[in-house]
Amino acid sequence: MTSFRHLTWADLDQLTRAELTPLVAQESAYWERLAEKEMDEQEAVAYLEFLQIVAAVYDAWGLATHMSNLINGRDDGYMNEAPGRSLLEPQ
Repeated sequence: MTSFRHLTWADLDQLTRAELTPLVAQESAYWERLAEKEMDEQEAVAYLEFLQIVAAVYDAWGLATHMSNLINGRDDGYMNEAPGRSLLEPQ
């Protein structure tokens, strides 16, 4: 694979969701370009790990709660939190 800097599980402890959002978009674009060709096994494993990291960044329950709070006029700071490592992290 290229020298592209992929997101890591440690990034979830060090960066807020707001900081992670543009990085997720950049890496999504990387995988989109790569998906135009057939991925090898190493690339496929890395892509699946990226999807798990994205799921931890934007956990469905937290995001839904945040959106509900915003609709009701309350910013709960969800995007300013570091998501932290998830149960999705490989052991």
